[in-house]
Amino acid sequence: MIEGHATPSDQKVGKVMRRGWLPSASGLRRRIRSLMPVVPNGDRHDFPRSRYEPRGWVPNGVVSGWNQDSVVVAQEAHWPVLVHNLDGPGPLGVSHLPTRNTRESVDDHNVMMSYGYVLARAARNKERVSILDWGGSLGHYYLYSRRLLPEVAIDYHCFEVPVLCRAGRRLQPGIEFHTEADDLDGITFDLVISSSSLHYFRDWRQAAGTLARRTGEFLYITRLMSVPHAPSFVVRQQSREGYHTEFLIWFLNRIEVIQCVEQLGLKLVREFVFAENWPVENAPEQGECRGFLFQRA
Repeated sequence: MIEGHATPSDQKVGKVMRRGWLPSASGLRRRIRSLMPVVPNGDRHDFPRSRYEPRGWVPNGVVSGWNQDSVVVAQEAHWPVLVHNLDGPGPLGVSHLPTRNTRESVDDHNVMMSYGYVLARAARNKERVSILDWGGSLGHYYLYSRRLLPEVAIDYHCFEVPVLCRAGRRLQPGIEFHTEADDLDGITFDLVISSSSLHYFRDWRQAAGTLARRTGEFLYITRLMSVPHAPSFVVRQQSREGYHTEFLIWFLNRIEVIQCVEQLGLKLVREFVFAENWPVENAPEQGECRGFLFQRA
């Protein structure tokens, strides 16, 4: 471009700016979608349809959440892809989500390596580590754990809804699946994981208390939808992962979560940030995906 001479594109931009043009809400959403990264090898980032629920946790019209056959069908169909992507010495940018078919996702690699740090701390100086995965789906974190620390033996327990537990027992008979929290009374674990699960509990504080009581040393609350400033609020979510169901979900205030868990006798030792943010229509504040590693004080 020659200095002092505007190109046709510059003239167009100048004309738009002089008109004071602003995009409509729908136009802005289209532009946001167009700026989302295109990830190679078939790894689609399909954000869930989410909208602010001003009434709070009102379950009217909500399908029964995770305890649905469509969830199992989608995850079982994706299971061979997940197992294949974890094989060998290649990158661990993998996900259990049915729309993620690659092992090259930078976002998922961040999730995996963050968990690797957590697992290494929990297994330090141990030949065997016990893990409770709270809301662990088909137990994919067990596969992750074996790839990340193959030298360490793992006693793995997964708490889930009945339909996912039945499928998990078929796919992974070597680990324990539980549908009742009472099955775990009096048992503590070296590491308790809550990955993208705490925000699906109506009484999330009560669920956090259960997690703390099961924690022998480390509690890892991760892939949590949080907000930095606004008070916690409820979102109605429709999945795009092939799950023909709808959920209510908390967007939890970051400070509320930390204070709640620390009041239960644990201390925050590391915080994590992830790229898995879900846009929410009309929300008081847009959320952030975060992780928190707590250790028994």
